[in-house]
Amino acid sequence: MRKPILDPRSRADIMAQLAAHARSYTPEWRYEGAEDDPGAALAELFGEMFYQTVDRMNSVPGKLHTEFLNLTGFRMPDPVPAAGLLQFTAHDTVEEPVPVPAGTQVFASDEEGENIIYETERAIQSTPARLEDVYYVDARAEVIQRLEPGRPQPLFTDTGGENLQRHRFTLAQNDVLSLSGPCEVEVELRMEDGRPAAEAAGHLADPESVRWSFRGAGGEIPFTAVRAEGNGLVLTYDGAEAFLPDEEGRFAIACTGGPGCGSLMLDGVRLRSRPAGRLPLDGVSNGDIPLELEEGGYPFGRRPTPYSLCYFRSDQVFRKRGARVNLRLDIAPIVTDLVDQSPQYQFNQRIIDKRDAVAIVPDDVYVSQVSWEYFNGLGWHPLAVTGSRNPFSCRQEGELEVVFDVPADLSETEVNAESGWYIRARVVHVENEFSMTPRWVVPFLKGAGCVWAYDAGVPVDACAAENNGETVELTDISQVERLHFPALVGLEEHPRAMYFRFDRSPHAMPLSLFFDTAGRVQLEDKLRFEAWTGQRFEPVRTVDLTRNLLHPGSMLLYLPRPLPVRTLFGVPGCWLRLSRSSYLDNGGGWPWLNAIHLNVSEAVQRERAEEERFSAGPYEACKTLELLHSPVLGAQVWVDEAGALALADAEKLAGDLPGRVNLEWEGGALAHCWVAWERRDELAMAGPEERCFSLEPYEGVITFGDGIHGRVPPQGRENIRVSYSFGGGSRGNRPAGAVTELIGALPRISRVENLTAMSGGTERFSPEKADAIGSRRLRHRNRAAGARDFEEIVIQNFPQARHVKCFPGRDAAGARAPGHVSVVVEGCDLDNQRVTDELCERIYDELSRRCDCVMLAEGRLHVVGSTVITVSSSITVEMENPDLGAVTQQEIARRLEELINLRWREREIGSQLRIAQVWQTVRDTPNVRLVRSILLEGRYDQSGVQRVVALEDDNAFPYATVRSGYHFIQAE
Repeated sequence: MRKPILDPRSRADIMAQLAAHARSYTPEWRYEGAEDDPGAALAELFGEMFYQTVDRMNSVPGKLHTEFLNLTGFRMPDPVPAAGLLQFTAHDTVEEPVPVPAGTQVFASDEEGENIIYETERAIQSTPARLEDVYYVDARAEVIQRLEPGRPQPLFTDTGGENLQRHRFTLAQNDVLSLSGPCEVEVELRMEDGRPAAEAAGHLADPESVRWSFRGAGGEIPFTAVRAEGNGLVLTYDGAEAFLPDEEGRFAIACTGGPGCGSLMLDGVRLRSRPAGRLPLDGVSNGDIPLELEEGGYPFGRRPTPYSLCYFRSDQVFRKRGARVNLRLDIAPIVTDLVDQSPQYQFNQRIIDKRDAVAIVPDDVYVSQVSWEYFNGLGWHPLAVTGSRNPFSCRQEGELEVVFDVPADLSETEVNAESGWYIRARVVHVENEFSMTPRWVVPFLKGAGCVWAYDAGVPVDACAAENNGETVELTDISQVERLHFPALVGLEEHPRAMYFRFDRSPHAMPLSLFFDTAGRVQLEDKLRFEAWTGQRFEPVRTVDLTRNLLHPGSMLLYLPRPLPVRTLFGVPGCWLRLSRSSYLDNGGGWPWLNAIHLNVSEAVQRERAEEERFSAGPYEACKTLELLHSPVLGAQVWVDEAGALALADAEKLAGDLPGRVNLEWEGGALAHCWVAWERRDELAMAGPEERCFSLEPYEGVITFGDGIHGRVPPQGRENIRVSYSFGGGSRGNRPAGAVTELIGALPRISRVENLTAMSGGTERFSPEKADAIGSRRLRHRNRAAGARDFEEIVIQNFPQARHVKCFPGRDAAGARAPGHVSVVVEGCDLDNQRVTDELCERIYDELSRRCDCVMLAEGRLHVVGSTVITVSSSITVEMENPDLGAVTQQEIARRLEELINLRWREREIGSQLRIAQVWQTVRDTPNVRLVRSILLEGRYDQSGVQRVVALEDDNAFPYATVRSGYHFIQAE
């Protein structure tokens, strides 16, 4: 409204008119305004007083308009204090939680060096515990995932990260499982309490549930076939891969279970193996001379002598301690006759008769006795053999097989600089070794092979299991009778849950956990917190300020006792669990989490003033009280009515107004009757007996009634006491990290800091804005019927809202929805979603009392925050003067930021994007000859997920508000 000016004259005009009158009425007096002229002094005084009268006259229309607005019921909104979140960090050396009482004061300095004081809203206890990990667990889907810190992630659903869930156990036995090529492995199971293992064996043989494998050169190699036999399994492998040891040098087989593979507790496991056929030896040597088995060779040389040695090596077979080995040797005799067998005459006789010629019969020289030996770690010991004990004599026919049981102390040794598993044959006696007519019968080894077989299973040396993210490992257990080995362990049947691991007990009364969630997702079931207390997870009394994670906020957990340490998912810690109450999927999606902060309390910019007392005279109608501090954020007024009430009336009043009347007795008599009077926005609407008052918060003035509109306070000395807080305004708006100082000492607190910006503080409306809002109240009369009514009611009552736009016929997501009404709000702090969400909730509560109840009951009213789009650009331009390229690039970026952050943001919601203006702004920049290309992209948050889209249409986002991002300027 443009106020009329009744008298447009200024002070200079009045003084000029006064001088003209002086020249007309008193020509004998020259008015020149000289300092030593008394008449001039009087004229100056008159002119000043008359100008003040003119000024007051000109203010009459404004005052009348203000009174008119008061008659319409318009009321200036109360001052709003800035608010934010403070984090109190306890010192690392503290073991117990540190109390942080409500009203703890912190401060920051403003631009003029004055302190801005903030007070905490709620008492908490700061725990020294640190949140180390957060895990998502779905027992039915067999999912265990660790949330990655530093980026938004969904809660109660698959995050896309690594699944830590494993159902896998390994059985290690270095002798039995040192295998290569086709083979079979038998696994004998023994269950706890002597139960039959046939059912477990059948389950472990099911290829749909489990997979058996071993470690090979190509990674995990599966067995070809698995079948159950009695209380055990037979694992068959038909390939050519060799078993390889793991990182700890153990040969093992592994069983990997799939989801829902069940649980399996083993009391004992035995293994035995056998090859698919006879295996060739790894090597044979005659002493230090290796023999090529493909070509054959002499095991003891061409001329065997006592103590000649032949070493046989098989790293796979000879290490099968306890097994029976059948060593088959393919030996051919090589006969060397060095004696002339023609008749020999006796030349030492005097008469040589041909009939006396003697035929010489040679003596067979052969290995008549050998000793078999093995190395036991200290030396070579005799090896008991059966079958062909001496296959080297060349006196036996048929297959030559040496059978022996591998001694338990047979050890690996080094022969001819090669380490391996050996046995040896040592020549004990060579028959006719010193004969003069020898015929050498020497063994020639053409081939050798062996097999082994176990009469009974061999206990495993070690076993390990991975289940539910945890690892159980048992070593050196070959002599242990009862293992109690949890081979397969399933997750406890439980709805989806989030597990929180702390480095120490987070007990506190209460423990404050701030959940910085993104987006708004309504969970269909109730969340509950539980704590591991040593035997099970037990419910924790919780105050949920997030409304089931609907918006960012704190959850207050009351944990009176320390929590014990437990190992879950392979890591030790103290555990809390946030669980869903049902197994159903959430149709509206899942909440997203940016971060979790401990020891957080909300603080507002205010100070608690000392209680002030006032006296009342006899029947002081319209009595006013001026408080010492302003603006006033909240006041409680207590009036002592003991002198104006009879005892029976006072007691009746205490019963009628519970919580508002305090009776104080002295010596059995009623000394004081303090009654809490209530604040009314308009005393004119109050009845004569109502105990009420009005408050002008910006001036700090309290006004009581006149007996017709509101009760008059009774007479008394200091019978009125006022408790209040003061503060508020835009001076309390400070960025994150700016509030770091405590007022007074708070022992054992090492650090305090505001995690979020202290924002939302507002001043009173400017006269122009008050005029604009107040005049519109006549039209909507505080009832929301049309779209403009919704907007104007919000602007009138919530100065924190920078922009408000009502969209009829759209739902909360912006989609067309007949009958729905969406009120979109842009807060003063675009970076603080929590503040915007809280503002939207308060606006919804206010509008729910002003709009159609049917629309409200059917859920067709929505109050949501605007979609904040960060606008970034990639621009290519051609410049007139390339030497000014850097300056031009900076100027383009500056102009774009000014366009987006200032000019666009002044527009209403949904109309801020004006893509054509970007081209115009770049074109109008000095030194720009030609605009080659402009690419705009918008980045925004959609239910916690960052989206990036190309900006091509001004109306693509009906709920959009903008802010400037990064601008890449390329010059040609």
